[in-house]
Amino acid sequence: MSQHSSSDRSPRLNISKNQWLTLGLIVILAAYVRLWRLSNPANVVFDEVHFGKFAGKYINGTYFFDVHPPLAKMMFAAAGRLAGYDGVFDFKSIGLDYISAGVPFIGMRLLPALLGLAMVPISYITLAALGHASDACALGALLVAFENALLSQSRLILLDSALIFFSGVTVLCWSLFFTQTHRPFSNKWWAYLLLTGVNMGNALSCKWVGLFLVATIGVWTIKDLWEKLGDLTITPKQYAKHFFARAIALIVVPLAVYLFWFQVHFLVLHKSGEGNAFMSPEFQNTLDGVVLGHTPQDIYYGSRIRIRHAATNAGYLHSHMSNYETGSKQQQVTLYGFRDDNNYWVITRTEAAEQKVLNSSNPNALQQIKDGDTVRLMHWKTNRRLHSHDKRPPVTTNDYQNEVSGYGWEGFKGDSNDHWRVQILEGDSRVPESKNKLMAIHSRFRLIHIGQRCALFSNRKKLPKWAHEQVEVTCMKSAKFPKTMWRIESNVNSRIPADAPLAEYRRPGLIDKVLEATAVMWRINNGLTKSHPYESRPHTWPWMRRGMAYWGTVNRRIYLLGTPIIWWLSFVAIVTFGGIQVLLFLRDRRGIHDRLLGARERYAETVGFFFVGWVLHWLPFFIMGRQLFLHHYLPALWLAIMGLVGTLDLFTRRLSRKVRQAIMIGVLLITIRMYFQYSHIAYGTPWTREGCEGSKWLKSWDYDCMRYPSVHLTPSSTTVEVPQPTQLTPNIGGSPVVISAANYNDPPEAQHVDPLEHENKLNEPAPRIDHDKLGSNADNLNSQMMKAVTTATNADKDTHVKEDEKDENYVGGDVGHDHKPTPLNPNAHHANDQPHA
Repeated sequence: MSQHSSSDRSPRLNISKNQWLTLGLIVILAAYVRLWRLSNPANVVFDEVHFGKFAGKYINGTYFFDVHPPLAKMMFAAAGRLAGYDGVFDFKSIGLDYISAGVPFIGMRLLPALLGLAMVPISYITLAALGHASDACALGALLVAFENALLSQSRLILLDSALIFFSGVTVLCWSLFFTQTHRPFSNKWWAYLLLTGVNMGNALSCKWVGLFLVATIGVWTIKDLWEKLGDLTITPKQYAKHFFARAIALIVVPLAVYLFWFQVHFLVLHKSGEGNAFMSPEFQNTLDGVVLGHTPQDIYYGSRIRIRHAATNAGYLHSHMSNYETGSKQQQVTLYGFRDDNNYWVITRTEAAEQKVLNSSNPNALQQIKDGDTVRLMHWKTNRRLHSHDKRPPVTTNDYQNEVSGYGWEGFKGDSNDHWRVQILEGDSRVPESKNKLMAIHSRFRLIHIGQRCALFSNRKKLPKWAHEQVEVTCMKSAKFPKTMWRIESNVNSRIPADAPLAEYRRPGLIDKVLEATAVMWRINNGLTKSHPYESRPHTWPWMRRGMAYWGTVNRRIYLLGTPIIWWLSFVAIVTFGGIQVLLFLRDRRGIHDRLLGARERYAETVGFFFVGWVLHWLPFFIMGRQLFLHHYLPALWLAIMGLVGTLDLFTRRLSRKVRQAIMIGVLLITIRMYFQYSHIAYGTPWTREGCEGSKWLKSWDYDCMRYPSVHLTPSSTTVEVPQPTQLTPNIGGSPVVISAANYNDPPEAQHVDPLEHENKLNEPAPRIDHDKLGSNADNLNSQMMKAVTTATNADKDTHVKEDEKDENYVGGDVGHDHKPTPLNPNAHHANDQPHA
């Protein structure tokens, strides 16, 4: 699929009337296959939990956060709105009934079904544009129509159907672009090139797997430009035009499309919602109903402040009347994702500095805090000071991290372990003084512990349940800057003049918002590492080692499994291409130039394109540590199917017509036979136990046949009884998985896993603690909490790390090496002293 100076090597699109008629009949047949019983099941299936709910958020305009770009979800929202969905039904869990709730789910499922159906004519026209024969084009369209995995995925409210559709349209436009090589820079040439870029941007705007499509087109563009560089009929000026045309259409246009859909996304989701907590306060300030900042700018001693962790957006520096159950057992200091009174701290001088001020000529004068000042932070509600010492934290037990606690009691004047040096790292360019003077919002600063020479730090690690699963705060020695940076969001001081300057968050523009959303999406995607009962790794996908359960009831189920002959033959075709190219290269080096029955150039251009696309849609998954499933292979599968058809076409052209058609008809008939055999788990229709068991060609295909009635049962006993659950496995994907006695040795059903579960947990409010009622009863509260969660502390692998693990934020050396540590007061209380009752 490359341009050459001789027009005879460029494919031309020439579809006859008979071919259009044939394609029309194939589309009608495919419509029946793809749309039949679209209403079954009338329940929430698999990730409809997510994407149906997100459609409702768009309809209501309420901001949410998801790990995927917005286009496909907005398409579902538009389909739902047209179908009459009001956005109220919450798609809360798999199995919820649509009909009783009045949800127009058929209209919402119709969109992905039509996109999946469109892949049939797209496949036909793509093969025709690449110069393949009409019977090969028909075979390719029919293989796509009867492929069960593509069918299953396109009948549900899932993103992959839109992704594959836009990927297919991109390849189609790219193929049509190469039919215009004899007319460069003509209207059709430009139209096909620009449409390639637009649809590439659309694919990227559905899922980031679209990046693999960008890489595919990019590799083929480089190949094309390289060949043009050696074409002496193309002048340097013409070559420059070719280069810049492709740069604009295939780089600028996709990025513009990606930004455009995000702009629509932000305009529609304009109300404050559950997604706020994932975003920075600057981002949140762009949402209706959110007003952050507008607080006095200058920070003075005696101010009551609320300090936000700048790097993670995980929350505010927080404390409450609960003690650690390890280490010093002093009062907990955490990050908390919601605003409440326990987030307030009063910033004060050290005791020695306070004495100097009292003896000065104007002790009541406001004094602004500057870079390098040593301060103390008093928790406003409990009167305990922010404190650190040589004790290990409860979760991150590395020897270079210290526990941070609240320490003190009524009348206690504190000690040197309460001393922190303010180190301002960044200021706001609009307010130059914010680099030298501590200011709300504008200044990003560190708090360096004077005695331990460590920096106040947080890394999104959750504390155990006895600490309400809030986020751990430590003091880390030799830490990297980002996760030790803080800023002040609220500043309260009755002595500040009413006309004092106010600080507010800067409202980011579109580019900044997209970059922030992309960064958070990337972080959360990389965090999806928990095991899942139906996850699989890329090396098992081409031979379809196992599928994935989507939904099930007593005698029906939907299980993602492809049509075996299509998967296996397409993989063979791809591997064969790679092997042939290696062999041809070696023989060329020995002076033997094979022609492959005259099909070598066309084979390299057409099947070669699909081979490169398949490799770039498959190999990158090997470097991903996140959860992966069989449906991640579907874009590569479509490319492999196209490569299979191209291979069959080119290598059967020298055979007799009857033999060639026998081969193609044989492949098609076996495909249709397998489609019917596995259609029961694609449509979720009733089956027999014998038919189910006979379909298991591989033992690893773990769909449960015992749920189906046997043909040998009498009519009165055809109901399958499902035993009561007898055992719970450990949490998989965050939810306990029930295994029944009847299939204890079988894998459990696929469980819905919320990709944002971990993030949401970070922002859950802790149980409110009534300080007035606790008082001297704090110890009783702690003992009750300890008893309730005794087994949850040291055994929690998600919240504990090994002593010898190296933290990614640890860089070695000393923190604040340019300042000498303050000598400890020999009369001060030691770190392990407990506050008086």
